[in-house]
Amino acid sequence: MKQFIRICPLKATFTHTRFHLSLRTVDPPIIYHRLLLFRINKPETNDVSASSSEAGPSWKAPELYCMEETCPHLGAPLSHAEIEDIEDTKAIVCPWHQYDFDLKDGSSSTGLQACTYEVQVKGVEEDAEVWVEAPHPSPSAPQRKWELVEMRGVSEEFLDPPLPSLSRLSLAEDIDHSSRTSFPESAATLPEDLPNSLLGFAHLILRTSNPELKCLLTREAVTRLRAGKLKSIRPTVGEIKREREKEGGLLDEPPREVEMIAPGKVPRRGKGGSEKSRIMMLHALANIEQYAIDLAWDIIARFADFTTNYGERLPVEYFLDWAKVAEDEAKHYTLLARRLVELGSYFGAHTVVHAGLWESATQTADSLSARIAIIHLVAEARGIDMNPLTLAKLQAAGDKESSRVLEIIHADEITHVTTGHRWFTWLCQKQGVDPITTFRAEVFANFRGKIKGPFNAADRLKAGLTPDFYEDLSGGLGSNPPTTVNGNGKAKEPEGDEHIHPRLT
Repeated sequence: MKQFIRICPLKATFTHTRFHLSLRTVDPPIIYHRLLLFRINKPETNDVSASSSEAGPSWKAPELYCMEETCPHLGAPLSHAEIEDIEDTKAIVCPWHQYDFDLKDGSSSTGLQACTYEVQVKGVEEDAEVWVEAPHPSPSAPQRKWELVEMRGVSEEFLDPPLPSLSRLSLAEDIDHSSRTSFPESAATLPEDLPNSLLGFAHLILRTSNPELKCLLTREAVTRLRAGKLKSIRPTVGEIKREREKEGGLLDEPPREVEMIAPGKVPRRGKGGSEKSRIMMLHALANIEQYAIDLAWDIIARFADFTTNYGERLPVEYFLDWAKVAEDEAKHYTLLARRLVELGSYFGAHTVVHAGLWESATQTADSLSARIAIIHLVAEARGIDMNPLTLAKLQAAGDKESSRVLEIIHADEITHVTTGHRWFTWLCQKQGVDPITTFRAEVFANFRGKIKGPFNAADRLKAGLTPDFYEDLSGGLGSNPPTTVNGNGKAKEPEGDEHIHPRLT
């Protein structure tokens, strides 16, 4: 007997014509599943003739279809694929090799078969709801209860507004620009010779110091990926070897164009009441997002050749997921950089804290399990704890535009922790170990200090992190942790996860 999952009110599908659906099993072992929901048209209401035996108007539900997120041939993403009418049926056409798949039953003229899922609309008009058939049982996932983790509209454009011309800004504001000797005048442009693979883009972006160009390259990589213009997404062993033998190879740390200082020397940011204080907050967040872009590409480049204990390589979905995270982080940086310009400043106008995030990346460079645990389930989870507190400061100051930017970032960051949880639990399942026990062991071995609250338990749970993951948790890295110096010149112990995601409030 088929099981169905409630997705959303029907009216929630009117914002886009297609949506990513991320599903997760309710009980362990946790399994994730990705689907695409397509809406072909909107509901129709037709007046019924007075001579008809029926009374009142008739309501017709829209055409809705659901299928796997990737092509069954080589795993190409189908989110931006074209929909065509083929012999009176709606078919989606894979951008890589133009394989067609009937949206209704998944059949293809090539003989391949895509997995489709029945969609039901329950109720009518304002009360109508969309329900989707649960993932089909399999040996690894027998009949289980599923929940919707995320529903995201497939955007038709990359959501990063262009920066206004910096040359038009006045520098007469009460803002300290002394840390930069020159004011940036020109916009970054893409180089002519670009890679033809996702891995090639990952290495190039990691070697790029200019954050604006880093964002442009990220946009180009993801756009080409979706349009089927990349030679490969999951690289071959030979491709990995060639990229690592090129100039730079795997970098110890990406180059930067901003002045880095030690954590104890960072000037006070204030509590967001003044414009200068808010600029300092947004500048610090932009620095975090700059590193987040690199961390998303580094987890692709550094672990491209990863295999499980049984010799299984990472699937193509792994590379698609982290490319999407990189796209989001580039969007976040651009939104913050634009907001800084609107406030009369720019990214690089102030010094930034030396990257504790990248120190943790270096610490976990040899272990994918440790990397996901520390960077994506500790550092990014701390972000979803702290964002609401920072947002409250911005709202109290009446800064609506900065608040809007942080709301966008916060919603995306929950999905990034979900991505970390998905691939951490996947690794644990493949290695035959318990995710919570393994996570806590990775934190103890690769992190210094206590994981401190306050915890945003509700949003952590959305991302898959139950309290067992983070309550009463400390890292044991180093028996004599170094001290830092506060603004008064007094020594203090490092505050655990504050080292990799500083408090901004």
